[in-house]
Amino acid sequence: MTTPITATTRLFRFVQWTLRPDRDDDAPPLTYAFRCLALGDDDTECGARSKSTTEPIDSQDWAFAHMRAHPEHTSYAEVIERPWVMWREGST
Repeated sequence: MTTPITATTRLFRFVQWTLRPDRDDDAPPLTYAFRCLALGDDDTECGARSKSTTEPIDSQDWAFAHMRAHPEHTSYAEVIERPWVMWREGST
């Protein structure tokens, strides 16, 4: 016995996606933090980190306070969280 062949129609829609910083009014805020990169006697990173804040100066103040408490900790990394969004452009 043979199976009947049925015709199917498929429609494909191609769209282009763009990744961009999310600057919409409802986007999460850009945040800043610092973390300490100083190495201890056992060669492990200190890893202390400031709280994330929307004001860069607040996290910089933390780095100075951390260094005052630990004068040998002079190496830091800034951690910036910037929201991004995928944007679909209409095309066929």
